[in-house]
Amino acid sequence: MLTDDQQAFVEHYFKEMYEIMVYYANCDLKSNSLSEEAVQETFRIACGKIDKFSNSANPKGWLMNTLKFVLRNIVKHQQILKKHLLLSIDIDSIQVESFDELSLESLYGNVADSADFMLLKRIAIDGCSILEAAVELGISIDACKKRVQRAKKKLREKIE
Repeated sequence: MLTDDQQAFVEHYFKEMYEIMVYYANCDLKSNSLSEEAVQETFRIACGKIDKFSNSANPKGWLMNTLKFVLRNIVKHQQILKKHLLLSIDIDSIQVESFDELSLESLYGNVADSADFMLLKRIAIDGCSILEAAVELGISIDACKKRVQRAKKKLREKIE
């Protein structure tokens, strides 16, 4: 739990840096909602490491460095999801103009019919954030993360 002084410190930098950080994140992620989620995650980390953040000689720099790490993790996570989705596709043998034309049912069988798989596709291919997906489904962020985790596990088992 943060003290009143710590809350005021975080709030000050949140108000000052939020728009700059969202803009910076959007340059990498090309998604406003995903960028906002990255900035919120950065401030969540700042609150969790409040002593390091508040004692930093350059709090703005500390926030930007933390945001860079958060962005790397998001991009890495998206690449892993895409890899799992596309792993079993032999691109050379399929004559289509875009991935959207592929029939998920023919590629993944009954796994493609599951709501969890469609959620995974929405996040990995469509670039939807966990927050957006959770709002669309009317569930909590933690529940959405768990569904994505289950879908990845099912897909891994299907591919193997």
